[in-house]
Amino acid sequence: MIEVENALKDSISKKVKEICGEDVGDIQLEEPPSMELGDYSTNISFRLARVLKKPPKVIAEELCRKLKEENIPYIRDVKAVKGYINFFLDYNSYARGGISRILEEGENFGRGRDRGKKVILEHTSANPNGPLHIGHGRNAIIGDSLKRILEFIGYDVETHYYVNDMGRQEAVVVFGLERFEIEKDKKPDHAIGEIYIKANKLLEEDPQLEEEIGRIMREYERSLENGEDSPIVERFQWAVNYALEGIRETLSNLNIKHDTFVWESEYVRKGMVREVIKRLMETGKVVEEDGVYKLDLSDFGIEKKLVLTRADGTTLYSTRDIAYHLDKMSRCDIGIDILGADHKLTAQMVEASLKLLKSKTPKVIFYEFISLPEGSMSTRRGRFVTLDEVLEEAERRAIQEVKKRGVADEEEIKEIARKIALGAVRYNIVRISPEKPIVFKWEEALDFEKVGCPVIQYAHARCCRILEHAREMRIEDGELFNYHMMDQEKILIKTLLKFPRILEIAGESLKPHILANYMLDVAHKFNSFYGNCPILREKNKSIILSRLKIVESTKIVIENGLKLLGIECPGKM
Repeated sequence: MIEVENALKDSISKKVKEICGEDVGDIQLEEPPSMELGDYSTNISFRLARVLKKPPKVIAEELCRKLKEENIPYIRDVKAVKGYINFFLDYNSYARGGISRILEEGENFGRGRDRGKKVILEHTSANPNGPLHIGHGRNAIIGDSLKRILEFIGYDVETHYYVNDMGRQEAVVVFGLERFEIEKDKKPDHAIGEIYIKANKLLEEDPQLEEEIGRIMREYERSLENGEDSPIVERFQWAVNYALEGIRETLSNLNIKHDTFVWESEYVRKGMVREVIKRLMETGKVVEEDGVYKLDLSDFGIEKKLVLTRADGTTLYSTRDIAYHLDKMSRCDIGIDILGADHKLTAQMVEASLKLLKSKTPKVIFYEFISLPEGSMSTRRGRFVTLDEVLEEAERRAIQEVKKRGVADEEEIKEIARKIALGAVRYNIVRISPEKPIVFKWEEALDFEKVGCPVIQYAHARCCRILEHAREMRIEDGELFNYHMMDQEKILIKTLLKFPRILEIAGESLKPHILANYMLDVAHKFNSFYGNCPILREKNKSIILSRLKIVESTKIVIENGLKLLGIECPGKM
């Protein structure tokens, strides 16, 4: 519980100041490897040894005597051991206070106060030239989980999908739609993806057709700059909107919804891209090479120059991206981008350009790719696993698992399987730190036995079943947490009360995998508690009631935590 840690730090700081006569900065607390050594420990005596010219052991013993004089909430004992100071919790009062708080706050347990800060978080932003694949899924799942966590701890968060409707890929789609008939009976994004693949094959067979792609791009940008709703603009808008219809459906199936879809072309239409080029020209950092304007960013340690316009005068994605970020950063306190690792150089160039223009810069989370066992994926060649396929296969396997567990009603089977499938996909991706690559394997993503989300969902279902049986038994009230508690229930209580702190760390560090791994830890600690601490079979009514409160608190923490990861609890498995 964060209040206990803060009280400990305050008391240690106070006593250190009495000994040293000055503040020594932040006090670090750790959890000893064994409960026999206490619940919290500090190595402050080792830091003070140089200042006081005394051995850490002597300093620790002196501080220990002083700290014992303090009435630190929930602390029953303080011991000095080999230079460390160890603190022991009074678990009965700690449990009464902590578990009561979880039960009282319920779905708001862990929620932070309004911070008065606006965040704009851009994620997914896949080109609308086909269906989302599992690589896009990593972006979307990291972004959506982070949005949920940041909102819960007190930020005002707006999510953006930045629609790249002006790149070569979309020009290829428009080119393809003029030559191939789209299959309207297929999901829109899949149908557009097939057009894109066919068009690329045609361009490979006849490279001279590449000139047509250039013409389409020039005509589209010229129409936008002139404010025209010409046929080429209508064709681009139709193609993009049609693909986005399918993309939105996939995201919805993943429990993901963006607040705003920001079209790249709007920055061209409003003249903001040309304004950016003009402002950058005025910095004196732009050079002309072979009719192409380039921005020299060597002052920022970037040797490669940023191309602002092509030889034909058309703008590039990076220039339009700068315009988008200038607009975005003017509307928020904190900007966040979720980008693939291959965008690092472009992101650095955009950041440097924003600094030249005296703008705030976004925080960027780079994630490594998800690849297939046989190699990397390619949208152009049609070699990838779509998110739709992943969800369908996950649900098929989940249905088999649910049937094995004796659920008979078909509608109930489908609903439980849908929630398990969603959890399996989202959790398997978000639990891995973004900087680590993932090789996508069905047997790992859809493992229902070991370290996947079903383990957490099953712990929740077990909580529901225990509480349901308890209601049938009509257990009367008794005195809570007034007995010698077993280690497994102490460990679980302490783990549950870490939830607010875990959310704070995950949100402020922009690392949702911290919450994901904590949730699995909660499930394992609950299973250990369940296996070692009798609940409904216990004879002492006060112990039964106390342990039921622990079960109910576990249920709340799992529900709150999984919701912040965009995952639902079936309640029955």
